[in-house]
Amino acid sequence: TLFMTDSPVITSKKDAVLWITLNRPERRNPLSSDMIAALSCAITSAGKDANTRVIVIRAAGPAFSAGHDLRETRRREDEGQSDWQARVDQLLQDCAAMMTSILHTPKPIIACVQGIASAAGCQLVSACDLAIASEDATFCTPGVNIGAFCTTPLVGIGRNLSRKHALEMALTGDQFDAATAERFGLINRSVRASGLEQATQDLAGKIASRSAESIARGKSAFYRQVEMPLDKAFELANQVMRDNLTSEGDAQEGIGAFLEKRDPEWG
Repeated sequence: TLFMTDSPVITSKKDAVLWITLNRPERRNPLSSDMIAALSCAITSAGKDANTRVIVIRAAGPAFSAGHDLRETRRREDEGQSDWQARVDQLLQDCAAMMTSILHTPKPIIACVQGIASAAGCQLVSACDLAIASEDATFCTPGVNIGAFCTTPLVGIGRNLSRKHALEMALTGDQFDAATAERFGLINRSVRASGLEQATQDLAGKIASRSAESIARGKSAFYRQVEMPLDKAFELANQVMRDNLTSEGDAQEGIGAFLEKRDPEWG
């Protein structure tokens, strides 16, 4: 009954974990314009919800996501070249904005992957902070097979993987299994298909028990410093660490609890 709805995404809550489910199983959950808009909206609203501490992105049906809906990229009848380019440009910009919103959301976001994650669907996995996959999941950037090299998926994937692994995915278009994706660094780990949801919930629950304030500051600082030269990275990290340690927030409670050998009570 959970998936009997017309909405491109559906949300459900378990404890402090919000599950966002891609809900176009019959079409392998393409990142169409309506899916991108619905997913963006769900991520934004979960990011602002004080009762949500961790977000999980998963999918209904046998596939995680087949990537962009290629029908949306075709030229329409009576559509001029500039209108066609503008429409496709908007689709790609909306997709990029949705991907970067995952990085800017203060809550940790975990991908829970079953089946195939292809092209922009693979990019979505790379954009999430963490990823757990079923051992029978597969990952690919097959644009090269249809003459459209996966340049945009490689932005996120190329920041997760070594350059040679990222380019191997993009140049071959081959499907890589979950064990290889784990070795490449695209996912944290793979688990039995029957235990995927539980393993994801366990990981999300562990993170949800930590200080949300500390995680929000830390996640933001991580993504900012990782693109910086080393000296600038230390400058930023030191500043965030100093602010954490010298404010009347969760760090004071956490350090106090540690020294007093008790469990912390987060705000």
